[in-house]
Amino acid sequence: MNDILKQLPHELLSLSHQLTADLPQAEVYLAGGAVRDLLLERPTKDYDLVVRGVPADKLENWLERQGKVNLVGKTFGVFKWQPSSWPYEDIDVALPRTEHTLSHSGEYRDFNVQSDPNLPIEQDLQRRDFTINALALNLATGELLDSGGGEADIRAKIIRTVGKAEERLQEDSSRVLRALRLACQLDFTIDKNTWLAITAASELVAVGKINHNWLVPREIIAREFLKSLIATPVKTLDLYSDSGLLKHLLPEIEALKNTPQPEIFHSEGDVYEHTKLALEGLSSPDWHHYFGPSKPSLNVFLGLVLHDIGKPLTLETPETHGVDRIRTHNHEIVGRDLARHLIEQLRLTSYVDNDYGQINSDQVAWLVEKHLLLAHGQVAEFKPSTIHRYFLADEDKGQELLQVIFADIYATRPSDGRNLLLGLDELLRRIKELKKSLPPEGLKLLLGGQEIMTEFDLRPGPKIGQLLEALKEAQLEKRVTTREEAIKYLKEKQNEFLITNS
Repeated sequence: MNDILKQLPHELLSLSHQLTADLPQAEVYLAGGAVRDLLLERPTKDYDLVVRGVPADKLENWLERQGKVNLVGKTFGVFKWQPSSWPYEDIDVALPRTEHTLSHSGEYRDFNVQSDPNLPIEQDLQRRDFTINALALNLATGELLDSGGGEADIRAKIIRTVGKAEERLQEDSSRVLRALRLACQLDFTIDKNTWLAITAASELVAVGKINHNWLVPREIIAREFLKSLIATPVKTLDLYSDSGLLKHLLPEIEALKNTPQPEIFHSEGDVYEHTKLALEGLSSPDWHHYFGPSKPSLNVFLGLVLHDIGKPLTLETPETHGVDRIRTHNHEIVGRDLARHLIEQLRLTSYVDNDYGQINSDQVAWLVEKHLLLAHGQVAEFKPSTIHRYFLADEDKGQELLQVIFADIYATRPSDGRNLLLGLDELLRRIKELKKSLPPEGLKLLLGGQEIMTEFDLRPGPKIGQLLEALKEAQLEKRVTTREEAIKYLKEKQNEFLITNS
C-alpha cells in the first residue's frame, strides 16, 4: 500500500511525520472517503485524520502550534484544522470514537458520541456507514485497515452497509440519501440487503417527523439530492423513484410517468422518458458541439428536472376532454409556479456547489416558463429586442436558457424525424449577429426613464416602461441612433401607447 501514500499531498505526509516526531505515541490514520477515493484513483478534497494514542488536550495544543483550529467538534474529539502550510480545505482531525444512537428513531445526528484516544482503530471503523467508507490508512507504514470488506466492495462497485442494513439506516436515516448519492457519484450498484432496507425506510426519510421536526432536515435532503443530480442525473431520478423516495419528496416528478404526449411531437414516450432524455442531453456529443467544455449549472439541472411538471396538471386528451389531440395548454405557466413552491419546500437554495453554483428559485422558475420559446414562434420572426431581452441583457441567464432549450429540443423526437436543432442553430446565429452589432459595453439607451418623464411631462408608471422598451427595439434595429432621433421617435409613439399626463 506504499504506492497509495505517493498519491497523497506531500504536505499531508509531512504534517503526519511531524506529529509522530513530536508525539511519538501518536498513530496517524487517513480514514473514510479519502481512502476510498485513493483506491479508486479519484481526486478528493476531504482529508479526515484519526489520531490514536494522544489525549485530546495534548492533540489540540499540537494542532494549534501548526495552524488554526476550529473547536466546534471538540466535545466529540473532532477538530477542524487549517495548518499554515496546507493549501487545501480544512482537515478533520479526530480521536477514535464510538457512536450509539440515542433513540433508534433515525433522527439525523441522534448519537451519543464517545471519543477515546486508546480505542482500537478497528472499533472506530465499525461505527461508519458503508464498507467502502470504513477504511483507514496508516500514514507511517502505508498499511490499509479494512475489517468490513470495503476494498473488495470497491473492486465489485457495491454500496453495502457496515453490519446489518436495517440497524445502520435506523441509526441515521440520512444514510439512505447518502447511499443513493454514492451510487450516483461512483456509478456503483447497491447491495440487495442494503437496497431492501432503503426502500423500507424511504417514506420515513422523506416525510418522517419527531417532536414536530423533520427526521431528516430539508437542507440535508437538498444537499444529497443535488449532489446526486450533478453526478448522474438520470440515475438519480431512477434511484429516487425505484426506492420510493420520489413519490414522497417530489410526487410532481413521479406523476410524469405515464403522462402521455402527442406522438407527432414526442415519439420518445411519456413525459418522464422525455425528461430523462433531456437530462441525458447534458452529456451528449451535441451538448459539446454547442457549448464546448462548459458545465451546466445547478439551475439548468433542476430547470430540466422541473421543466414539464405542469403537464400532468394541464393534461387534456381526446378521450376525456374532446380535444383534437393530447394537449397541455399553459403547462409552462403552471410549472413555473409549482417550481418555486418545490424549491422552497425542499430548501433547494440551501446547497452551494463550488463548480455548479447555487439554485436561484426565480431563475429556475423563469427557465421553466420560457423553455418553449422556440416552440412558440419562428426564430426569423423574433424581434431584435426579443433576442436581446432573453439572451443578451443578462448573458449568464441567457446561456442557461439556451442550454435548457437545447436539452428540451434534444429530448423531443417528432415521429417524422425532423431535426429540431436547426431552429437552435438559427437562434444562435441571430444572437451572434446581434451581439456583434452592439458596442463592447452592451446596449445603452439614448434616454433614461427620468429623461422621458421630463421630456413628456409624465409621472412614474407603466407608460415609462413601454417607451423604454420601444426605444430599445428602435435602437437595436438601428432606426434611432441619436438622442434627438430618440425624442422624435417616441413622440410619434405617444398615441400608440395612449400616453397621458395622468
